[in-house]
Amino acid sequence: MKVTMPIFKQRIETVLKMVESERLEALVVFSSGSSIGFASTTHGYLRYLCDWDPLNRFAALILIPGREPTLLVPARSPQLFAKEILWFNDIRAVPVLEFGNEIASILKPILRSKDKVGYIGQDETPFKVYDTIIHGLIGIDLVDARHLIDPLRMIKDKGAIDLHRRAAKICDDMFEAFEHILKTEKAKAGYKIQADIEHVARYAGCEYASTFFSIGPVVDRPRYYLKECNRNPAPGDQYLLSLFIMYQGHWGHAIRTGTVGPPSLEQRSVFDVVAQMHEAALAQVAPGNKVSDIWKASERVACRHYPNYIGKDWYRLKAGHGLGLDYSDPVLSNIFPNPYSKQKDLSKSGNPASAEDEILVQTGMLFELHPNLFVPEKAAAALGDMVLVNEKGHEILNRFSSKMMIV
Repeated sequence: MKVTMPIFKQRIETVLKMVESERLEALVVFSSGSSIGFASTTHGYLRYLCDWDPLNRFAALILIPGREPTLLVPARSPQLFAKEILWFNDIRAVPVLEFGNEIASILKPILRSKDKVGYIGQDETPFKVYDTIIHGLIGIDLVDARHLIDPLRMIKDKGAIDLHRRAAKICDDMFEAFEHILKTEKAKAGYKIQADIEHVARYAGCEYASTFFSIGPVVDRPRYYLKECNRNPAPGDQYLLSLFIMYQGHWGHAIRTGTVGPPSLEQRSVFDVVAQMHEAALAQVAPGNKVSDIWKASERVACRHYPNYIGKDWYRLKAGHGLGLDYSDPVLSNIFPNPYSKQKDLSKSGNPASAEDEILVQTGMLFELHPNLFVPEKAAAALGDMVLVNEKGHEILNRFSSKMMIV
């Protein structure tokens, strides 16, 4: 189960045709590695084009029409490995802070004043590297070229879907392991439970695996750090467990909510609202609907049950995002607003629509939908699933029960 090299070659050929059509002389793709997980917004571009993972460092791919690709890696050992698995030969070991000089030296001979070069990854490029490129290519215009690849990444092909299915299955296995641990080893600190769960993913072949595990009488926020995850589960606690994994570059993600012992009325009430939010969002996941209607449907449910919560200082996660070779895959993720930067009161009319709000749901799109509520001093709940759009509507890739987990 993998994406084969002929597919990567075809992807690069397709992108190079677009490079030429936009009158760009070259395309530079700068990428971070899988080790920073959901913090990266550039990792997916390099995985999409040639399946290279810089791990805990960086890499840069230089594409010039009519030439074979050039890949810059930061040391000799990744260079040797890249030469074993990639189909092109120009793979150079260059210290990261020298990437700028190397990129400029490759491009300068083919460029003239006022030529344009596409660039992807500026947000994660070290300042010294980007500044060196600018000063090494005086008179050359570096232009953001994400738009060349983003639309291609929105629709998953069969190979990608198969890998996301595998990632979803691994998430299911992690939840099963978690449920077993809580039933048999309650006297175990939260961070140790996280370590056991994450081991399931790494043992299954995931490049990246992390979790947030929040537990207490009232869950107030996601908790990641060891020092805030040292509580032992106790009767009356509720918990939220979120899984973040990457399998052969393809993300898996899911969230479940549960209690230690029977839930309180407040814990049950908040969970039931979130379950309704989830159902409302799923009802909009069908070809031809607007992507923006997915999160709006979920938000309307929240507003109906908590009409005055907009503007209050409640912790909130996004209601969802695109999922793919990056945790927040391009374009689709932008349609789901961050509650801290763009809250809309859907009980009122007149909210202006953006161009992104008009993007339609299409077969082959993959979403992570995770409606959530953190009601201060009451209870919290979150429910997250990988949702694939198909001709009939949608398919939930995660099979583990979405009901409240009670142990």
